[in-house]
Amino acid sequence: MKELEYKLQSQKLDARLRLGLALIKYATLSFCAWMLVPAMEAFAGKTTLASFGVYLFADLKANTVFSHVVMGILGLGGAGYGLRERSLKRKEIKRLGNRVVEVEKRLDPNRTSSGLTIDGRSRPEDEP
Repeated sequence: MKELEYKLQSQKLDARLRLGLALIKYATLSFCAWMLVPAMEAFAGKTTLASFGVYLFADLKANTVFSHVVMGILGLGGAGYGLRERSLKRKEIKRLGNRVVEVEKRLDPNRTSSGLTIDGRSRPEDEP
């Protein structure tokens, strides 16, 4: 019976903590929005350096060459990020793979291998 009481207390505490974190998050967002209102009212209808920056950005955005260059940089950056993450994942699989094989062999010595490579890729003869 004590175990159930502890679980119930734990769930109540967890619910309170989640509620507290949500309150902090949304109170912070509300405070930021509340602080931005006077700033927006102060700039309403006035030409500032910020509006010049918006016009300049809009003008550059309309330039197709500029947009193609930006999209190319972002695309290559995303592809590079994906390739780097894939290599890090394979490296981590290689690092942890030996331990998994050792534990599986200890649990079932008659277990056969799946034939995957050390870094988790398919066997070369299985690929089309």
